Amino acid sequence: MIATPIQNARPKKATVKFGMELAIESGQLTAVIVKGSGKANLEITLEWERSDKGES
Repeated sequence: MIATPIQNARPKKATVKFGMELAIESGQLTAVIVKGSGKANLEITLEWERSDKGES
């Protein structure tokens, strides 16, 4: 899913970072009441090298 657009852009280097954060909170009735939350993110960095061919 992510690989095709990256391949089409033809970068010299591609880096993908995945981050995840999970939290669980429990109330006074631990066995009955539990709240949870989560977050996730992707950071995609593409790098190209400039070619100076043909310049004198």
